[in-house]
Amino acid sequence: MEEGKYKIAVNGRWTLEDLYVFPRAYEQVYFLMYSLLPQEEDLAVERIQHAYAAFPWRGGYSAVNFYNQLKYVLPKNQRPAIVSIQYASPGWIELALLVGVAVSVERLIKSIANSIDRANQVYHNIHTGLQQRKLLRIETKRKELQLKKEEREYVDDSLKQMAQLLGFKNLAEINARTGNPYITLKILLSFYRRLRTLADYQKRGKTNL
Repeated sequence: MEEGKYKIAVNGRWTLEDLYVFPRAYEQVYFLMYSLLPQEEDLAVERIQHAYAAFPWRGGYSAVNFYNQLKYVLPKNQRPAIVSIQYASPGWIELALLVGVAVSVERLIKSIANSIDRANQVYHNIHTGLQQRKLLRIETKRKELQLKKEEREYVDDSLKQMAQLLGFKNLAEINARTGNPYITLKILLSFYRRLRTLADYQKRGKTNL
């Protein structure tokens, strides 16, 4: 995939917090999108597989470690790096990265931004359902074979909703990596939260991808 430069237009007033929140969410979304691409090197395949299967997803540290693992799959020259920044209205953040991945991220952010109310409702309904069933912090390694039929069906149905919302057509492949649809669902919910952050910047006109 071709390396190149990608410019994100920025508008309005940005704070120091914005300069932390937006780039962090952006690079994590970028890392996951990259991980879904076919990989030629066996080492990359192995490291991606490890990232998807290694964590229990009972708390925030699993998400932090997951995205960090995906980060180190990429060679340094393919991770998003700042080329230039101009703070004005309009200004920009110019990145060096894999342009094809950046374009995929852009399309997904715009899609969510254009349907943010419906997307948030889907997420909220799934999260509430998991909470009501006490499935948010289960011991996946111990309970993966102990889910009741209704719980398994809820997880499977929620997973299909999230995959459709995100436009992911390779759900079986992700399930094969995690070995557990519940973990796949927790990953997609985590991914959506980061995507929602970026979509909010786009919706409010603070970025223009």
